[in-house]
Amino acid sequence: MADPVVDLRLWGKERGLGGARYPVVCHGLDAAAAVRALWRDFLSAGLRRRLAAELGLSESETCSVLEFWAALHDIGKISPSFALQLPMPPEFPADAAEVRIRHDQATNLWLPTGLGVLGYPSRSARSVGRLVAQLLGGHHGRFHSVEGARLMPAHLPSQGLGSVPVWEAERAAMLDVLAAILQPSVPPRLAVEDAVLITGLVVVADWLVSQADFVREQVRKVPAVGDVPSLRRFFKASLSPARQLVRSAGLFRLKLEEGDFGEEFPGFSPNALQADIAAELRRVVTGPGLLMVAAPMGFGKTETALHAARIMGAAAGTSGIFVALPTMATADQMFSRVGRYVQRRSETTASQTLLHGMAWLSPVEEILAKARTAEGIVSDAEARVHSSEWLRGAKRGLLAGVGVGTIDQALLAVLPVRHNALRMFSLAGKTVIIDEVHAFDSYMRKLLRELLGWLGELGVPVVLLSATLPKAIAKELSAAYTGAEVETDFEIPYPGWRYVERGRKSEPRAVSFPVDRRRPVEASLRGVGRGAGKRPDRVPVLQEVLAPVIDGGCAVVICTTVAQAQQTFSGLSEWAARNGITRKLLHARFPSHQRATITEDVLEAFGKPDGSRGRPQRTILVATQVVEQSLDVDFDLVVTDLAPIELLLQRAGRLQRHPGWDDQRPAWADPARGGHRQMVVLTAPDLDLGELPRSWSYIYPRASLIRAHELIRRRDPQPINIPEDVQDLVDRGNPGDFPVLDDDLLTGFAEVELERSARCMIESQTAQRVTIRPIRELASLAGLSEELVDEEQATTRFNADSVRVLPVFIDGSGELRLGHPAGERLPIPERDRLSREEAIAVMRHTIPAPGSLVRDRDENHTLPEPWHALWPLSDLVALPHRVDDEGNVRPARVGRKFLLLDPELGLCDVAETTRLSSESYRKADPGD
Repeated sequence: MADPVVDLRLWGKERGLGGARYPVVCHGLDAAAAVRALWRDFLSAGLRRRLAAELGLSESETCSVLEFWAALHDIGKISPSFALQLPMPPEFPADAAEVRIRHDQATNLWLPTGLGVLGYPSRSARSVGRLVAQLLGGHHGRFHSVEGARLMPAHLPSQGLGSVPVWEAERAAMLDVLAAILQPSVPPRLAVEDAVLITGLVVVADWLVSQADFVREQVRKVPAVGDVPSLRRFFKASLSPARQLVRSAGLFRLKLEEGDFGEEFPGFSPNALQADIAAELRRVVTGPGLLMVAAPMGFGKTETALHAARIMGAAAGTSGIFVALPTMATADQMFSRVGRYVQRRSETTASQTLLHGMAWLSPVEEILAKARTAEGIVSDAEARVHSSEWLRGAKRGLLAGVGVGTIDQALLAVLPVRHNALRMFSLAGKTVIIDEVHAFDSYMRKLLRELLGWLGELGVPVVLLSATLPKAIAKELSAAYTGAEVETDFEIPYPGWRYVERGRKSEPRAVSFPVDRRRPVEASLRGVGRGAGKRPDRVPVLQEVLAPVIDGGCAVVICTTVAQAQQTFSGLSEWAARNGITRKLLHARFPSHQRATITEDVLEAFGKPDGSRGRPQRTILVATQVVEQSLDVDFDLVVTDLAPIELLLQRAGRLQRHPGWDDQRPAWADPARGGHRQMVVLTAPDLDLGELPRSWSYIYPRASLIRAHELIRRRDPQPINIPEDVQDLVDRGNPGDFPVLDDDLLTGFAEVELERSARCMIESQTAQRVTIRPIRELASLAGLSEELVDEEQATTRFNADSVRVLPVFIDGSGELRLGHPAGERLPIPERDRLSREEAIAVMRHTIPAPGSLVRDRDENHTLPEPWHALWPLSDLVALPHRVDDEGNVRPARVGRKFLLLDPELGLCDVAETTRLSSESYRKADPGD
């Protein structure tokens, strides 16, 4: 039998090559070279061990097999549908009746037959041959089903694989040539979950070697003949460039120095929780596991998690970390802290990425440079943590050795979106830290349970952090990760931790709480007034409860909605001015640049003391829930709208949080001088729970609000003792998703418990409908692509309906300005595109808003030519503010709403805001 030879005229790449064509077999060998480099330099030791064990081969044999599979990913390009997109010699004819087929589908369709010749079983859906065909057919992000038995020659034309024998002969020749060069074994088995991981590996290899600059270099090296010796030499010559590609992309293994807690965090004396985990965790960790930590706010959970993640990662063989936060703001805050830790402790170069929808606006290089400087690094040679241009590409950021982002980035792995397998692969070699678990609703918890099920099966260590973790939620999360039921009395001590591994019983670890951090919080209820339309009127009661601030100190008022925060800020204006009190306002509906500036000002005023500044006096911050999670701030008095008890306790954590400020507190707030550590909870008018404001029960279940109200009422005047009382309050306020109809906290309100349970059930069932199938139910990879949706349409939040709006000011000449009637002009694009700097300049003026706010938008709310078709402006909702010759500004009209960007209050619904600022520009009355 003659040695196989591939016709090198069968091309795989041609774009950007100046008329040249790059042979498909050469591209396949490039992908194989990239897999070898990724295996050697990027894949974690645990992942390499796992894949070898699951395939029943040695690690070196497994690498060869994966190289071979990656080399085959584009074999479907040897088909009329693909090859004849460009003129080909007459030896490669087309049949007029030929079925059109995508090359990834052709790969998926043909390989069971092709691999069968090499001895791969291909009869059942989960056989090795079928799964390899599926995973390679899924390299463009979507898996296809493999129906029926092996293809017979008579079936080829009807399937689009070519009716003339030359097509089949060339596919067989490529298969034989690659097998001869790469010498792969035939693995005895392959599980669906491991096929998912291998798909991600193939995708990364393909993306790396498809870069135009690399292909242009490789074209010059194409041999004259496609025989085995020539292509073997070509492959060997590709190994070094492929390895350089991996390094240039920033794909490194993260290797952290070993050390005790004090070495990892110098100058930081471990508290009881940190010391206990540092001493005991190593003793109980034998492999991948789940660590759950419950501790009060400000208890150093971030440092605890990083230290634990290193211990757990070493045991499981992972080589990266991903820190998942609930919001973009918390992710932004965490990015620099993690960067400093990695710079201090990494033994090797590491890439770090920030991952959320607006992360591309963040100056990550500047942030990392500051982190290096903070660690005393002044030269590039000493730098350990970097940003990578390649990793900033779409869907690549999660591959970085160090990732910090929103939890959504991880949850997308269990939604039916393109490249969900790549996300799973990206997480598989890391230790995953998930913070603020208590902030998840039933919908997100269901998604989290599905993710934990996958991570547990794939051997990914996970750290869950919570300030208030109800027993019911702790049980369900543990069961999801381990795949087993947990004991009835399962709980996480408060403060304390629990570590679980699959198939092993765990024990809870309670830790002592330092005496100087134990604190009684005097929580009291005050009814708000009745405003128009059942809107709460806080101003009269706020003037009373905030009166101590007149004598000094600072307080925060936390409102449920943005409109209520704006109303409250405005309503306190005259009273505050009369009493010499400074007001600040913070919420999410400011332009991005203004919110960043306000946030910096708030942190400077109320953040952790550093010895360089004094504490503000006679100052009030009016805010929304953004201060609940995003900011490390300290106030002498906390006033908050009624909320679920776990959130009230979270807000209480902002009350006299930092002992370093104690010597500057006013006497009325200092318990050592007879003062009080007080949280005032604003509740229904006259404490009548039947009169709860509608807007509050729209945001939170009424049952949760009533439980919180009653828990505080029954305790008053006794204080809430932190930490002793926290767990009982959290458990009583969070009975789980199922209704508890005999709860004495809800006497007279049993119907609201049914409403709450129904709401939880709807959220959970909705999440179940949108997630991919659980790992134990997958019959094939096609289950990951059922009812595929675009990533922009996939939602990781229940009823998420968020848009970004761009207020623009338009004068009589039609000129568009940003932020203000006299603001900067909207940049004019050159060559139908904006530069990155121009795009950032525009996006700094955008505002996140609920879709309901602009539900009635129409073509008048699209940016005009030439901007409306440009990324990233095409998805923005424009809010045109008309400016007359006298400088009067007319609010943007959206349906029946009038929306105004007020310089002091942010974006306002004019009908919802009682007083608008007039300091910076005049306003005409809304109307036509």
